[in-house]
Amino acid sequence: MNFKDFLLKLQNLPEQQKKIILWTIVGVLGLIMGYFWINSSIKRLENLDLSGVKLPEISTQENLNK
Repeated sequence: MNFKDFLLKLQNLPEQQKKIILWTIVGVLGLIMGYFWINSSIKRLENLDLSGVKLPEISTQENLNK
């Protein structure tokens, strides 16, 4: 089956089946892109140097009583 026949077959499908195929493709591509996005975010966070960052101290009720 060549590409032209495949497109004709897709065009002749009912509207509901076309929507299912479309959203399945969108979902799979979204999962793949999400996987690569999470992997690259993890790598960038691992390379981030936070040794010079000083976080502010939060005063709580226990700290006020001391």
